[in-house]
Amino acid sequence: MKKLKRINCIIDTDPGVDDAAAIALSLYDDMMDIKLITTVSGNLDVDTVTRNLLHVLELFDRTDIPVAKGASKPMKRESKDAKFIHQNNGMGGYIPPKTVKTKVIDQDAVEAMYKTICEYKNNIAIIALGPHTNLGYLIEKHPDVVGMISHIYTEGCAAYGNKIEGDRWQKYISFNASSDPEAIEIVLNSGIPITYVPSRMGREIANFNEQEVISMRDINDVGRFIHEMYAGYWEHNYPDRRVATNDTCALLNLRFPEMFKTKRAFMKINTTDEPGRTDFTFNKKGPVEYVYKVNKKALHKHFFDAIKKMDGFKFYKD
Repeated sequence: MKKLKRINCIIDTDPGVDDAAAIALSLYDDMMDIKLITTVSGNLDVDTVTRNLLHVLELFDRTDIPVAKGASKPMKRESKDAKFIHQNNGMGGYIPPKTVKTKVIDQDAVEAMYKTICEYKNNIAIIALGPHTNLGYLIEKHPDVVGMISHIYTEGCAAYGNKIEGDRWQKYISFNASSDPEAIEIVLNSGIPITYVPSRMGREIANFNEQEVISMRDINDVGRFIHEMYAGYWEHNYPDRRVATNDTCALLNLRFPEMFKTKRAFMKINTTDEPGRTDFTFNKKGPVEYVYKVNKKALHKHFFDAIKKMDGFKFYKD
C-alpha cells in the first residue's frame, strides 16, 4: 500500500482558547507535520500567548516543535485584545502556570518562517489563527515567499453587506480582521492562494453546545483539559451556552477539505473608515476561497475521536 504523504505546515497563532484546543488535537495527527509554530499579539499580548502555547506543547510532550515569537503589536495600529472571552490568562477556565521551562528559538517569527518556507519550498501551507501581522511583515521583508507558500488557511471575516450568511452577519467585523487590516491587505495583494473561514462557521454552524462541552470532561484527561478551557469561553450574545470552533475549522479546512464547501470570490479589506470590514464579490474567477458550509457532524466526530485517541495523557491527579 502506498504511504500517504504528510502535510507540511506552519501554524501562526495567538492562543487563545480555540487556538489551544485546535493545536492540541493536531499534535498527534498522523497526517500533519507541524514544522514551526509562531506566535503573534492578538487574543492577548504576545508574551502571554507564547507562554500559553509553550505550556500546551509541554503538556502534550511536543516541545520538539520549534516556536518563534512574533509581532508584539499590529503593523500600523495599537494592540487590542479579546480578554472579554478568553479571560485574563487567555485559556478560558483553565489556569496555566505563570512560567514554562521551554524556550522559544533565537529567530523571530518572520525569519523562522522564511527559513522554514525556503526549506519546504512549494510544499508548505500556513494555518493563520490570529491577526496576520507576522505574515504581513514576512511578505514585506521577503517577497520571494509569495511563490513558495502552497496555501494559507485562516479564519475571521464575514461577507459584509451580503445576505449569503443572513442578516446577523451583514455588518459583522471580526476581531482578527480588525486587529491588523493592513497586514491582511498585504497578504491579499500578494496573490498567495488563501481560504477564509468566516466567523459564522465556528459560532453558528460547527459550534459545540453545552452538553457536548460537558461530555468532553468525562472522556479522559485531554477531554477534561479542553472542557476546563471551554467552561470559561462561552460565546456572548446567544440565548444558549455554546462554544465556537473558529480555529478548529480553519485547521481542519487544511486537513479535511471534504468537510467544507467553498465559493470563489474577490475580497477587499477596509483599512480606513471601517477597519477590518471584509467585502466579498462571489465570482468563479475570484482568487480567494470562502467557506460557506461545514459538515458539522463530521467535524464533531473528528474532534471527539481525536480526544479519545489521546487517552494516554494524565494531567490530573485527583
